[in-house]
Amino acid sequence: MNPPTLSLWNHVWLRAVGKTIRLLGPMFLICLPLSGQTPTGRILGNVRDQTGAALRGATVIITDVQRGVSRTLITDDTGAYVAPDLDPGIYKVRAEAKGFKTIERVNIELEVAKDALIDLALPPGEASETITVTEEIPLLNTTSSVLGGTLSNKEINDLPLNGRNYENLLQLRPGVMRYPGGGFSTTSTNGLRAEDNAYIIDGLFNSEPFSGQSIINGAGIAGDSATILPVDSIQEFNLQENPSAEYGWKPGAIVNVGLKSGTNSLHGTAYAFGRDTPFDARNYFNTVASGPKNPRDLEQFGGTAGGPLIRGKLF
Repeated sequence: MNPPTLSLWNHVWLRAVGKTIRLLGPMFLICLPLSGQTPTGRILGNVRDQTGAALRGATVIITDVQRGVSRTLITDDTGAYVAPDLDPGIYKVRAEAKGFKTIERVNIELEVAKDALIDLALPPGEASETITVTEEIPLLNTTSSVLGGTLSNKEINDLPLNGRNYENLLQLRPGVMRYPGGGFSTTSTNGLRAEDNAYIIDGLFNSEPFSGQSIINGAGIAGDSATILPVDSIQEFNLQENPSAEYGWKPGAIVNVGLKSGTNSLHGTAYAFGRDTPFDARNYFNTVASGPKNPRDLEQFGGTAGGPLIRGKLF
């Protein structure tokens, strides 16, 4: 028997490559539309002088305080700047221009899927002089008509969540309810169908295509969640009703969950939550005469840890 020729090996190799492309190609096509749904935010604004005139070519430095990462921008002809795809956290914004004093805004809190509008007015003077302004919480969001809000990890952990399931947070918002007698898969927003909601975790689409319910934390056969995303792993929970056009493929609520990431400092948490039958009250029908209490045991424990792999670069 003659050994395989080079042309035969090339033919087999090309067929294998072709099959791989046909299998993996649709996966890349599916992922492309999701590039905009990342668990990030934007800082944008305008740099002007004291008369209100736009400052073209001003240098704007945006620094992530927790990670020590900076991004440098140059304002355009209208004095505007935009810094997209920023991780949620605490930032400071510094603006410099020749012939003007330096302005620095600190303690700017950026949330998941939110914009922070930071306008800066530079007074004339030496660039070596720096004016520091402490950021204040705005009373009204003037950059977006989206309804909803964001909950931080501390707020989530402080709230009494039945089953430690983050999907219970949806019902804290106006217009969100479950069908009578329904579970997590029947959450309706402003009268829309439950499958009209979209669930996103760290930028990845997390909705089951047929029913529209969340895949992670999705209901199992008995109705309870088959999988649980640990609440302690969530950095921010963001719910958008009346979402913007980038989520136009779903008319209901957009549930955007951002997971924790590392910073330049070592940090971690540990938790333990328990629910035991002896400490549970009987319901109306489960009287002493009817027999023992219905069993209700739930034990959840775990921890998180984070820090830099390469300080200031990789976390």
